[in-house]
Amino acid sequence: MQVEASRLKSLPRTKVVALGIGSAVSDTELRAIASEPHNKNVIRVQNFSSLNDVADQLRDASYSGWS
Repeated sequence: MQVEASRLKSLPRTKVVALGIGSAVSDTELRAIASEPHNKNVIRVQNFSSLNDVADQLRDASYSGWS
């Protein structure tokens, strides 16, 4: 996964947002997958039911910086 994320991040106009669901997901791994800045492109939730709580954050991370 990290190798593929590195390849994707090297492409022009490509941003990788990492979404971790549950407590078993490693912060280190999410940060390795996500594009910079990590504070905007790494999103964590405790369970699938919590995805609605971060929908705006996920949308903003996906579209910020593009015009």
